[in-house]
Formats: sequence, structure tokens, C-alpha cells
Amino acid sequence: MEPFYKTYKPAWKSFYKLLFLVILLIVLAGLANYFKSGEAWLKWLWIAVVVVDALILLYICAKRWTMSLVLKDDPAKAEDQEIAFIECNPLKPFSSDFRKSIEIGLSSIVHIEVKQTLMQTILHVGDVVIASSGTGKEEIYAPNIPDPQSVRDEIQLHAKNYRNPSEE
Repeated sequence: MEPFYKTYKPAWKSFYKLLFLVILLIVLAGLANYFKSGEAWLKWLWIAVVVVDALILLYICAKRWTMSLVLKDDPAKAEDQEIAFIECNPLKPFSSDFRKSIEIGLSSIVHIEVKQTLMQTILHVGDVVIASSGTGKEEIYAPNIPDPQSVRDEIQLHAKNYRNPSEE
């Protein structure tokens, strides 16, 4: 069997609330400019809107780039038979909570669940929750993964190769 490595990132469209806020700020500043054109304070309003929107977009990019669900399945290497969730918190760069990594061996996975809100269902994204036999509780919570049902099915397919036949 060939080694299999795949990384899943949160979907861009899952940040719909923050993207809506960016658009709303631009629309409100545009309306203020339309009704009060020529006012001196409008220049500062536009600068504030641009700065806030840039910060929101930077936050979205940072959250997406610093969060990943990694499926590793290499039958030749026991250390590469796991599912890992890696998350960095861009708001805590000097804290011990900056980088969080949770790994579960494929043979230890007992439960994989997909959770979706109504909006996530419409956007075809969802949260993948994985529990292991070590604790029996949810250990990995990967939010806003695109096509979460197929991700769950793919993880289950790879985990099935490492389960003890007496457990099934």
C-alpha cells in the first residue's frame, strides 16, 4: 500500500460572518459618503474602514493558514499512521498556547462525527470531531472543513486498515 498524506484546511467561505462584516463596513462608509459628501471627517472614516477591513482579512488568512487536519497513512512507518490537528493562535504569539497539536493513531480512532449548523450545511462545510479509544471523548475538533462527510469517510477508510479484527 502506498503512503498517503493529506492536509485539510478550513474553507474560505466558512468565514462568512467576518466577510459580511468587511462588506458591511464598506457599504456603511459608502452611504455616509453619499449623504454627507464633502465632509472632512469622511476621509478619516474611510481610512478607519480600510484599516479595520485589512485587519479582519489578515485575521481570516492567519486562521486559515495556521489550522490544519492532517491524515498520515504510511504502512511502512508506525509513526505515520495517525490523524493530527495542528492549530496556531495568531493572537497569542508569545504564549505557550500559541501552537497546539493533537495526534491520534489511526488504530485508536473509535468515533468520527460531523457537526454542522444550518449555515454550514448551506455552505457545504462542517466541523469534524474525532474521539479515540484512549479517552473515549472528543479529542480533535477541526472546524469549518470543506465537504466534511467525505473527509470523515476518508479517515474511516484509512483507520479501518489498522483496527483489530476482534474490535469490529
